[in-house]
Parts: sequence; structure tokens; C-alpha cells
Amino acid sequence: MFGNDDNKKVFQNQVIGLLLLTAIVIGWSYFFIPPPPQKTAKDGENVVTNGRSNQVSENTSPLQVSDHTVPIKKNGNRDDKNGKQILSERGIVFPEEPTVTNEEENHITLSKEDIDIVFTRVGARVKYLNIYLKPNRTDKVQLVPVWKNTPDKEAVYPFGLRFHNHPLEDELDSKIWDVQINEVEHTAHFSYTIPNYLRVDKIFSFGDRPFVVDVRIKIANLSPEVFPGNAQNSVDPVFSLSWGPNVNSGDNNKGIVQTVIFERKGELLRYVTSKFSPKPNPKDFLERTFDLRWSAIRSAYFVVALKPEFNMAQGWVAGGPKHFRVGVGVTQCQVAPNETKEFLIRSYVGPNRGPLLAQAWSGLEQVWEFFTSVKIMDQFAKLLLAILNFFYEWTIPNYGVAIILLTILVRVVVFPLTWKSMVSMKKMQKLAPEIEKLKTEVGDNQQELQKKMMELYRERGVNPLGGCFPLFLQLPVFIALYRMLWSAVELRGAEFLFWMKDMSQPDRLIDLPFSIPFPFSGGHLESINLLPILMGISMYVSQKLTPGATAVQTPQQRIMMNIMPIFFTLICYNMASGLSLYILVSTLLGIAQNYVVPMKDVDITPRKVSTTRRHFYTAAQEKKRQWAKELRRERKLKQRKANEEEE
Repeated sequence: MFGNDDNKKVFQNQVIGLLLLTAIVIGWSYFFIPPPPQKTAKDGENVVTNGRSNQVSENTSPLQVSDHTVPIKKNGNRDDKNGKQILSERGIVFPEEPTVTNEEENHITLSKEDIDIVFTRVGARVKYLNIYLKPNRTDKVQLVPVWKNTPDKEAVYPFGLRFHNHPLEDELDSKIWDVQINEVEHTAHFSYTIPNYLRVDKIFSFGDRPFVVDVRIKIANLSPEVFPGNAQNSVDPVFSLSWGPNVNSGDNNKGIVQTVIFERKGELLRYVTSKFSPKPNPKDFLERTFDLRWSAIRSAYFVVALKPEFNMAQGWVAGGPKHFRVGVGVTQCQVAPNETKEFLIRSYVGPNRGPLLAQAWSGLEQVWEFFTSVKIMDQFAKLLLAILNFFYEWTIPNYGVAIILLTILVRVVVFPLTWKSMVSMKKMQKLAPEIEKLKTEVGDNQQELQKKMMELYRERGVNPLGGCFPLFLQLPVFIALYRMLWSAVELRGAEFLFWMKDMSQPDRLIDLPFSIPFPFSGGHLESINLLPILMGISMYVSQKLTPGATAVQTPQQRIMMNIMPIFFTLICYNMASGLSLYILVSTLLGIAQNYVVPMKDVDITPRKVSTTRRHFYTAAQEKKRQWAKELRRERKLKQRKANEEEE
């Protein structure tokens, strides 16, 4: 099959090149492409139909809770006979609850311009929480996981109250609380009284900043003994306010993974939720930290954060990857008889946008990250987003147009690098006839061809990497744009033209009646996405029209360059259409630039190349001998002058 060893070497190089290219693509898929979105409403996440993300409603599939996740409450929130016995021994007797024929009777709604909260009197918790991302209360997102066919007494909802190392535990989350609504002050005041023992109040009110909800907790001791007794000797909190069982964000297919973040003494502690390993006892802490300043659950688009407005707070997370609670605990709490203590916990439930997070409270904007490890890339991505928002606000309010303007700006800024690449490729084009002549001379001897080509490049002053290196320097721009366009909440639901209704999703020109796995795309083939197809075609045309590109390529390079547009099309096929639009426009601008920008003739005349290189020691010795020669000459001149004077 092979004529000689050189042909075998060429084939081996081709195979190695293809393997390396495949490894690069697989690495890219692993580190940059998130897993495909779920197609059902499983675990309280969003429904995805034909790749489209729709917010979960009450009619979607139920939130199924598996073993070793968050505890499901049964029979009044506990089926522990020992716990009930302890409550009875302490004289803790709960009052008789009112009869409720329909759970909707327990629902209370509190609204402002950017938030609607539907409370349930069962546990004084939040059953639905709608936020509005656009003016006039449009683009509604419901962030609380939905439980279907599950009574409120058995469901886990946000802002539940848990007592640690105390027989009450989660008991109050299953009790029906009294409530008073003040629509003028936008407050909901819940209270629950255990006669002769304890009165607990939860007061929800909207803050004066967007997406901020304040929760005041009052503990009144009605017993003759100090509350909570000996529990204050434990390192665990006395009681906690928590968010659970997850955030119904619907953005798990984005580049930013869901993360629980604790801020302590200026340090951010990050825990990726997908790596949580459930404990045998679901109430045990997975992670916790002391001296907490605030805690947050961050996804690509949304943030839920809790900030204790008291000292010595403790943050914790318990549960599993899909169902977990993030809590803020009160560690210093001893309530004397007939004494009342009050604790304020501020919460933010809204979009993951730096300015809004900074308004909630100072320091929360640290949650807004596109890159967690490479800070310079994170800052660069935020700069690009700021420019994108500038174009959106001050030109045409269309993010597709803003992406095109940003693409033009990037091309202008990197033009010096592009120009160097064009000059280098022009020189390569002029060398093409001589390279073809060398190929004819050496035949199939690839090693000799490479040697002759390098000598020719050195003689004519041409850098063979000059066309690639400037493009390589632009790679950080592409990576930053990839992460920003893929996971910036500004692009969520942003329309462009015609069928392009969401720049954060594939453009989906035509939906297909089937769904099959699609290689390297991190998803399935469910629709005809036009933008990535046009992007791949433009990349292929661009490389064919690049001057001198094909003439100097080796067989391995030619194969890899022909395959690269196909790989890029596969990789970007199920990514944000905003990213495909950027690459498409940038490639078209590059093609136009080759024809519009005039380029003078380049000089590739032979240069005098030194064939011998002296070692620095040899050069130093020669200089030393030269100095000695000059010194002897000066001495002779001085001796001659002295002799003439004597005569």
C-alpha cells in the first residue's frame, strides 16, 4: 500500500493530526459545552420541548424527591415518636388547627412592580415567586420548584424555619399560621403561637431596592424557662431560615454551573451543586461556614441570596445535587422568659446582573462571574458585555444589532494583528511558485521538503507562523465572547430578526419531528439551525479565499483545515445563536476586508543570511585579542615617542 517509508511517515502524521484535533474537540466539549437540557419537568426544573425552555407551571410533572435528599414531611412534619414524646414531656401542646377544605384558601399574594409572591399559610412559606425582568411586568419567571399532587404540609418551600438540636425541628413548617396583610406597606405578617411556650413571627416586606425581600423573625418566650434551654452549647445554630429545595431557574444548560456561594471575611467559598454527595441523614450539613456575611445560590441567569443582619451568623447547605436547602442560622440566641428577640434576614431573588446585585447590598455583585478562576478573562467578558449593553441602549434596542456592532468594533481593534497576518499570508502567496518548485525537486521526501522550505523562509524573511499567531492572540476574545453571549441574562429572550426569537438559544429555523444525538454539540439534533450552518460555510469560503493559504499547506494541514469548519459547525450547532451570529459576521467581515483594504506589494527579496554562528565565548576571546592588540599598539607608539625625545 505504501511505496516507501516517507509515505508511511506522511500517513502517520495525518493520523496523529486527526487524533490531536479530535482530542481538542473532546476537551472543548468537556470543559466548555454544558450537558444537554432535560426534556421533562423532572425535579422541578423547566419543561423543555424541542429544545425550547418553558417555565414550569402548576400543570407540569410533580417534583419527585428521592431518598437522601430533602426530607419529605409526613403526618404533621414528623413521624418520629421520640420527637413527639419529647414535645409532650416539655409541655409543648400545639393548638387545634382550623379546618381547610381547599389549599387555595391558605394562599396569600403580595406584589410590587418587579415581584409577585404567593405565600402559603402552611409554614408561612413561599409557594410561588414570580419576578419580572422587563418593564410593564413582562417576561415573568417563576423561581420556586413546583410540587404537584403534594400537600403543602409535605412539600419543601423557601423560607422554612428549622430548629436545630431541638424537638421542634421542622414542625412549624407544617402548621397553619395566622396572617395579616398590609397592602399599603407591602407586608405580610405571619404568626404562630404555642400556648405557654413560644410565639414565632415572620414578617415579609419588600425592600426599597429591586428584587429584595426582607424577612424579620421574632421569637417570644412564653414559658418560665430560658429558650432554647441547653441547645445554645452546641456549635449548631439555634434556628435557621432556609431556601429549598432548589431554584427553578431553567438555565442548567448554560456555561455557568449552579453553585452555592458563602461569603466569609471577604473570601468566597464556592460549592458546585452537581458535586453534592447526599448524607445518610438528609438533615446533616453537607457544608457550612461560621461568621457568614451572606450566602447565595447562583445559576447562569438568576441568584437567590440571603444576608443575615446580625453577628455570628452561620451558613449551611444540606441535601443532594437536585434537592437541597441553603440556610442562614442564628447561633447566639437565648430568650429569657417574657422576652422577645428579633432577627432580620435580607434576601435577593432576581437576575444575575452585577448592577442589580450591587444595589441589593455591597459585595453581592461578586456572585456575578463569567469565569471563576481566570479573573482577567472575567473582567474582559464583563467589559464586552458593557459595550454590548451600550450599543443596545444608545443605538437600536436590538441585541442582534448590538452583537453586529460589537463584532465590527472587535474587528477594528484587532485590525493591526489581522494586518500582520494578511502581510504574512501575502508573502506566503508570493513564495507559492518556489514552494511548488521545491515539491517537484524533492518528490515525496517530506523531511527534505520541510528543510528546504525553512531555508527558503529564512532567506526571504518570512515567518511561516505569521498568519496563525495573530489569530491565536484573538482566541481570548472568542472565549470571553463565547461565555458572555452564552450565559448573560441580558440575552435571555432577546429577539433579533424573523425566526431568531432568543439570542441565548439556537435559532431553530425549522423544528424536526425527531430527535437524535448530535456529536460534539452537547445536545440533540431537533431542529434546523441556520446560523451555525452559514457560519461553517463562511469559514470554509474564508480559508479558500485567504491568499497563499492552500499553496503552502502540507497534506496534514490541508486535511485539518478542511475539517475545522465542520467541527466548528457541530460544536456551535446547539449553542447560543448570538455566538453563531458573532462568528458569522466576523468571518464575513474578514472576507470583505481581504478585498476592500488595499495592500501594497510585499518584499521577499533574498536577504544575506549568516550561515555560521559563533559561540559567545569565541566572540569574547576574539574581542579580548583585539583589545590586547590595540594595547600593544599604544605601547609601541608611546615607546617610539619616548625614544624620539631622548634623541
